[in-house]
Amino acid sequence: MKRGWLLAVVATALMGCIGPFADTVDEALQDTPGDYDECCINAERPLLGKLAGAPVTAVTAPDFPGFRVDAVVTTHQFDAATEKKVTWGKDGDGLIAPDDTHDYVLALVAGVPGGDPKAYPQTVVTVVKGATYESTPLVDPSDGSRISSVILAVRVPAGQAVLLTAEDPGPGDPAVDLRTGRAVKFPADA
Repeated sequence: MKRGWLLAVVATALMGCIGPFADTVDEALQDTPGDYDECCINAERPLLGKLAGAPVTAVTAPDFPGFRVDAVVTTHQFDAATEKKVTWGKDGDGLIAPDDTHDYVLALVAGVPGGDPKAYPQTVVTVVKGATYESTPLVDPSDGSRISSVILAVRVPAGQAVLLTAEDPGPGDPAVDLRTGRAVKFPADA
């Protein structure tokens, strides 16, 4: 009986890998675009504006340990021509296509001049009353080396608050509102 089950499992696996169901299995297991991603290693403000197809806002918030948010922009749709040239760092599949009920909030995150080149600061992007995304944005995903800047992109329900903080934020900790670029305090109910 066990041998029969084993043969059935092997046959199913082969059909899913090289047989008639290969395309269906591959599609089911393939990474799908996400709500959060990183792109554009060593980017600067002009690229952020070009990618978003919208004017960027300079950030007025103070630096965090090891990084700062340099500029932000909220957009309903990326510039299609620029998006095709972008290398997305996390899953390589880019982001979910825009729609009428969601915005993209993009932030240019840069290292602090004179900071420790061996430090790899952690960031947390919190969609208030929604998801939380942790990352080490100043690291090149291809080889792990330190980079000077990167663009973060988060897809959120239209109008939803989005905050960026250092790792493990608590109530009252400093944060940046990624829609406005202003300094805020991390809320207790996020």
